[in-house]
Amino acid sequence: MIDLECDECGSKLVFDVKETIDSYSENMDYILDDMGDIVEKTLQEYLVYKCQDCGEIYKLTYADWELRMRKLIAYRVMEVRKQKMFREEINPQSINPDNGVEKCGQCSGYAGDGWCFVDIIKQCTIRKKDAV
Repeated sequence: MIDLECDECGSKLVFDVKETIDSYSENMDYILDDMGDIVEKTLQEYLVYKCQDCGEIYKLTYADWELRMRKLIAYRVMEVRKQKMFREEINPQSINPDNGVEKCGQCSGYAGDGWCFVDIIKQCTIRKKDAV
C-alpha cells in the first residue's frame, strides 16, 4: 500500500474515521429521495486525515486524494525506472566525477537530492529528448 505523507513533516497520514464522522455531523444536510436513499449531491466531498507524528489535520477531497496518490505512484515509477537505468543502462566506467554535477529535474538524482554527475546525464534514458 502507498501511504499519503504529511506536508508539514513528511510522516504518514492516517484516515481518521472518528474525525471524519464528527466533521460530517457538524453540517449534516443530507436529503433523502422518495426511496429513502441519500441524494448524492448532499454528501460531503472530503475525508479527514491526520498525521501520525505532528498531528496536522487534512480535509482531503476525493480529487485531492486522487491527485496525491497519482503523484506518489508517478514518483515510485520514476524511482523504479532510475534504479533499472543505473543497473542496466549506465556504464559506470564512463563516469568521471571531475566533469561536475547538474540538476536536470527528471528524477531524484543519483544520491536522491536531484543532482547527477554530468556523465550520467549524458547517458540518462529518463531525460526527455528535448530537455538537454
